[in-house]
Amino acid sequence: MRSRLFDNEFLKKLEQLHIYTQRMLAGKLSGDRRSPKRGASVEFADYRNYTPGDDFRLIDWNAYARLEKLFLKMFVEEQDLIIHLFLDCSSSMACGEGRKERFARQVAGALAYLGLMSLEQVGVGGITTGLSHYLPPVRGREAVWKVWDFLESLPSGGQTDLNAALKGFARYRRRQGLAVVISDFLSPAGYREGLAYLQYLGQEVIVLQVLSPEELDPPLRGDLRLVDVETGEAEEISLTPQLLALYRKLLREYIDRLRNFCSSRNMTFLQLDSSMPLEDVILRSLPKVGVLG
Repeated sequence: MRSRLFDNEFLKKLEQLHIYTQRMLAGKLSGDRRSPKRGASVEFADYRNYTPGDDFRLIDWNAYARLEKLFLKMFVEEQDLIIHLFLDCSSSMACGEGRKERFARQVAGALAYLGLMSLEQVGVGGITTGLSHYLPPVRGREAVWKVWDFLESLPSGGQTDLNAALKGFARYRRRQGLAVVISDFLSPAGYREGLAYLQYLGQEVIVLQVLSPEELDPPLRGDLRLVDVETGEAEEISLTPQLLALYRKLLREYIDRLRNFCSSRNMTFLQLDSSMPLEDVILRSLPKVGVLG
């Protein structure tokens, strides 16, 4: 399996991981996850059409003999999870020579791969001033190509409104699930209402804040004209060591406010540096906060 996002060695390491949730989520389709619904583990619930990549052990061969079509048996306790990945595609994600944007897409692609390999459903939304592009949840191992192609083709540019974009998810939401928001969270309108609304829609929320090294520690000095990449507004400044120290302090406080908000709402939060090796993020950082294991 090859992709422009990953190499095969990295994908082999991904196969050892699973996505965790803080609570058991009731689903509708047979998958690898236990549901809070009660019933014997062999209690039959329904049939659905076979999808390439599904567990062939669940195929009803008697139905195939009669109808010459493949159907999978679904059981009450074995339910799937819907994972929604929301990716910030605004102009600010292109900072750091585009590394931040690619890094965010790789993280989303890795999480999508893990979900689909575990027979979960995965949907993807692109965020700018609204939920600009949306791929409805897909299922099955072969669907990973569709998700990766969608991630790679998402257009980037424009401004960010996380609140409006995440609230726009209401028209697509089918049931409770897991929502992963990947953004720098540099949204002028804020983020609190949007994240809280995801919870209102029954989503368990994971917040991944991606910042570039240039944002965390700007390599700038002297008299500069700084231009906002999203609004085009410009500001003439004299960047002194004291002003840089103040910038770092304000940025730390902003990150802390986001972290504290997530903690107060029982959301998982992780701040990521886009210069980090992707392998470290997936194999070490995300397992450390309980997202993967």
